[in-house]
Amino acid sequence: MLVLSPFVMFGVFEWITGNLMEIEPVFLMMNLVLFFLLYFVVFAVTNSMRVGFTVLNVVLTVWALAEHFVVEFRGRPIMIWDIMAFGTAMTVADTYQYDITLQIAAAVMVILLWTVLIWLLPVRLPSKKVWMGTAAGALASMALFLTVFFQYGITALGMEINMWYPSWSYAQYGYLLSTLRVMDYLSVDPPEGYSLWTVREMQEEIWDWEEEEDTPLWSTESDVVPENIICIMNESYADLRVVNDFETDLPFMEFYDSLEKNCIKGNLYMPVFGAMTSNSEYEFLTGISIAFTPSGSVPYQIYMRNPSYGLTSILKEQGYRTVAMHPNEKANWNRDEAYRNMLFDEFYGIESFLDSPTIRGYVSDLGNYQKIIQLTEEKEEGQPLFVFDVTMQNHGGYEMDYPSTVHLTDYENMPMTEQYLSLMRESDQALQYLLEYYASVDEPTMIILFGDHQPSVETEFYEALYGCSLDEVEEEDYLRQYITPFFIWTNYDTESMLEENLSAMFLSCAILERANLQATDFVSFLRYLYQQLPVVHILGYYTSDGAWENWDGWEEKEEYPLLHQYDLLRYHYMFERNQIASLFQVSE
Repeated sequence: MLVLSPFVMFGVFEWITGNLMEIEPVFLMMNLVLFFLLYFVVFAVTNSMRVGFTVLNVVLTVWALAEHFVVEFRGRPIMIWDIMAFGTAMTVADTYQYDITLQIAAAVMVILLWTVLIWLLPVRLPSKKVWMGTAAGALASMALFLTVFFQYGITALGMEINMWYPSWSYAQYGYLLSTLRVMDYLSVDPPEGYSLWTVREMQEEIWDWEEEEDTPLWSTESDVVPENIICIMNESYADLRVVNDFETDLPFMEFYDSLEKNCIKGNLYMPVFGAMTSNSEYEFLTGISIAFTPSGSVPYQIYMRNPSYGLTSILKEQGYRTVAMHPNEKANWNRDEAYRNMLFDEFYGIESFLDSPTIRGYVSDLGNYQKIIQLTEEKEEGQPLFVFDVTMQNHGGYEMDYPSTVHLTDYENMPMTEQYLSLMRESDQALQYLLEYYASVDEPTMIILFGDHQPSVETEFYEALYGCSLDEVEEEDYLRQYITPFFIWTNYDTESMLEENLSAMFLSCAILERANLQATDFVSFLRYLYQQLPVVHILGYYTSDGAWENWDGWEEKEEYPLLHQYDLLRYHYMFERNQIASLFQVSE
């Protein structure tokens, strides 16, 4: 009973979660060792199979049941940071229907019977000396396992949590082992010199900048405050001509190219390529560069505190009703919780687009824009509205049954690229529909559009544009794969501008200034940082004079003090328990 209990409990635990038959052999062995050490430690410390194993059985059973129902309700596992939202979860727990299946009933019965056997066949250590020695050995064994796992095992085994579909990783690795892997994401050391006192001093320095700095960067002579601010992050919206020019038989961005009046437009440097959409959202909405977040992390899944200040909270403070839209499942990338923490008033998911037109099975850009128009038409008169819309039409892959209308004239056998360019032509026509509608609307309206990342089409196409293998592309040239187009357009008179280089983290600064709205101290710092380093990216950064620098030896470079200050503020925003909220809120 002493030896078999952890193995029985592991089997029942993963049976309830539904992972038992999916765990890969090497991770199966590691899970068995982990469960054995867990039970060994509890027994050795308590010197009581009855008490220790019973408590552990109850805890693990409740945990497994919670995991089963959470996956059933929202399609993703309980992750370590969900504990922070336990109170919120309890407030909605009674709105779900809990079906007790035969599998669950049988599993619970096995645990009950096994626990009875534990009470009938207990083991105790014979003396205090043996007890203390066994406890020390158990704790040392567990410490050794954890040290080896965190220091070497994660890297050696290539354990990464698939943040798009974490259930896949949890099934592959087993639940407890996956939980340990996720805990490593939470182990983040503060930057050198970090303290609350340092951040308070920085805030005072920002106040001095605000008093001295009055040079407009994106504002115009117009003093109009838009009643509608519509922001569209368009899925895989990109102009691949930024990599290198090429010809097609039909134009695919004709309307976008023609935009000249009442807009800022140009190049936006995104933190991801081909996937990881939520990281683009996070950088734009918060001003926190993915270059400074823990490597491989997805903040929407891990680091969303309540509240998570940013563009949404700034606009909400100034009277805007805040609405998020995405014609797909709300739980994808944990958006439902992330948007709630960002203080969106409402979130419209796929259930709000059931009658919308589709392309390749995805709601089309036209369908998205029709929903936006419906929102502005039905809203209360005079109510300022902020809409953040994440589209789906151009999502990869580009091998679906969809007839291409745009064809490359210089390259052959690029079906994925041609399908993608055909979708971009559809996007361009939908964009024309949207802007022409709001051009005739009386309410002052600002529309922002940008792409979340470039598409993952044939590698051969990118290599043809570069003229060499991707492995041979120079770092600065490789950065061109992270550029997407953007614009800030108004249906009232504003000065047009061209913005060649802008990181996604700075776009909210331009929006707020262009809209004549108040900014926070943190946004003021971002504005100052932009003037020195207009592009801050995971690959490196551009200085104001156009010089490219990578991160090698960045602590020795002249830009380090400013970047270090940003890193201090970034850490404070993401991890400080005693956060200085006034840094991220609009001053009275």
